[in-house]
Amino acid sequence: MSGDFLLLHFSGYGFQKRGVPVWLVRKVRSLRTQFKAFGVVFHELFAPYGSPLGSAFWLSGYQKRIARQLLGLSDFWLTNREESGRWLLEQHGQAAPHRVLPVFSNVGEPTSINDDREPRLVVFGSSGVRSNVYQWADGEIFRCAKRARLEIHDIGPAIQDSALSQQLDHEGVVKHGKLSAQDVSRALSSAAYGALSYPTDYVSKSGVFAAYSAHGICPILLWQHYGAHDGLQANDHYAAGFGALDASIIDSRRIGRAAREWYEPHCVNAHVTALRTLITEARK
Repeated sequence: MSGDFLLLHFSGYGFQKRGVPVWLVRKVRSLRTQFKAFGVVFHELFAPYGSPLGSAFWLSGYQKRIARQLLGLSDFWLTNREESGRWLLEQHGQAAPHRVLPVFSNVGEPTSINDDREPRLVVFGSSGVRSNVYQWADGEIFRCAKRARLEIHDIGPAIQDSALSQQLDHEGVVKHGKLSAQDVSRALSSAAYGALSYPTDYVSKSGVFAAYSAHGICPILLWQHYGAHDGLQANDHYAAGFGALDASIIDSRRIGRAAREWYEPHCVNAHVTALRTLITEARK
């Protein structure tokens, strides 16, 4: 195996169940000399420390070491969070060519967005991501939807929790199941809101948030704290919880447009351009 450049998309848990793929560093080191340039897209660096009962608490140091070793082997790198970018720069005395770009939507990017929206609240993503939304604050989504007269549309693989699935039926949620990218795009383009439970300092790496933003939908972000991260401001680029809807402090169309404007500098084409530029810079 050889070629012009080698690009690694790195997330430790994607290569080893505890997030410690020691073998990956050895493999990259052996391949490194066969390519003119080597780059890493750091999707994740290491898990937060969390509880001592979890493996991440004990393995975080090893995860950091692997990320540092891959960084040391790289000629260029790209990551999706400003905080991740800062950490990577701190590890490297002489910074290699790099970019920090939030992730792009993998269900399309409409060339334009429509302000005319149906009173629908979309919950999109994996079964786990969607379950977190429905279980937030003991099912606040259902109460909020009733107050705001919104129809909930569920898009994604079937939720395995039978009790939660039955609750969705009882609440009148429209279940679409797993749809094609084109059908997801169509659904997002016509809905007013999209809900997601995700840490605000990590949401720039969320494909669901990227999809909502690319389609000009008003994201409703559910988290305990709403600090400013990666250019995102609460109630400017997303609604800070269901309470923002109840208090009528947001304009969903304005937020949808702002989310789209935030997204555009890191759309698919921006990522392609960045990689091409980084490869060129690494060769100099």
